[in-house]
Formats: sequence, C-alpha cells, structure tokens
Amino acid sequence: MRELWRLLRTDRIAAGLAGTAAFLLLLNAAVIPALDLPLRRRVLAREEALYTLQGELRSLRQAAVRVEAARRLEMEINRLRETFPPRREVVALVRDLSGRATSARLKVGGVDYKPTEVPEEGLLKLGIAMGLEGSYAALRRFLTGLEGMRGRVAITHLAATGRPGDGQVSARLNLTAYFRAEQPRPQTPRPAGSAEEAS
Repeated sequence: MRELWRLLRTDRIAAGLAGTAAFLLLLNAAVIPALDLPLRRRVLAREEALYTLQGELRSLRQAAVRVEAARRLEMEINRLRETFPPRREVVALVRDLSGRATSARLKVGGVDYKPTEVPEEGLLKLGIAMGLEGSYAALRRFLTGLEGMRGRVAITHLAATGRPGDGQVSARLNLTAYFRAEQPRPQTPRPAGSAEEAS
C-alpha cells in the first residue's frame, strides 16, 4: 500500500487515473441508488396495478357465475310458468267445475271467483268459491273427480253441513287455480356487454 502511495505521488498519470477511478466509484455509488429508486417505484406500482386487476378479474368471474346461475333459474321459472294454462281459460275452468258438479248430481248454488295478479311471476291467481247442495255420495263423487284436475286446481277449504240420517249436505268449497298472464313478465336485466357478445 505504501508503494502505491509512493507511485501515485511520483507518477502523475497513475495519480490521475486513480483519482478518475475513485471519482467514478463515488459517482456510481451516488447515481445507482438515484436511478434505482424510481425504477423500483415503477415496478412496485406495476405489481400493485397487477394485483388490483387480478382482484377485479376474480370479482368479474364470480359475477359472471352468478349471472349464469340467475339465467338458468329464470329459464327454469319460465319453463314451469308455461305449464300453467293461459289466462283466457279462466271462464272455461269455471264452466268445467260447474259442469262436473251438475254431472255429479249436485245443485250449484253460485260460483264466485276473484282474480289476483301476481305480476312478478307473470301469473294470475284465481280464487273460486262454490256453493253446492246434494247427497253426501254426490259430493264425494265430485271431490274425487277434482283429484283428476290436481294440476289445474287445488282445494283450499271445504265446509259441509247436513242433518244426521238425512244424507243431504250443503257445502262451501274454496279452490285456487293459477293461469299464465297475457303480458310477458319482466326479464332479469343482463350485464353490460352481453348484447355485444351476442352479436
């Protein structure tokens, strides 16, 4: 080391080169961190943006799965809805019930029906109240016949009165039936971009 200092004192060129080398080393030590810091910040910003985008992509995939599940459910609901008779068959059903009661040898005292819209399902709910008079056997025959209409009507209430030993009864029968509404039910909104995908 002493020889190096001696050489540097005596040899001006070697001293200049050594000084230049020392200056470049100091410059590198100062410049590298100054250049490296912005690059590191950019890399970290890119990593953060990548993680954010990956999170958004995961959320979009989950939303797409939910939309697909909702679409399948909507298709199933529409398929089931199509199994109900159309609204225009309301009067035909009431006539059919009265005809069945008459065929069973029952006297129909009156038929009242009350329609209620169920717009969210695209259905019409029809409550039917019938007054019936006749023999117990005739009433039983009529009710047995309604079993064959299980897909069209449901018995919601039955009240019957009669005198013991007389065999004659008066009954009040409540039924419920569902019909498809004429207007189509509102569709589930589709996510933005689905129209573009379809085209």
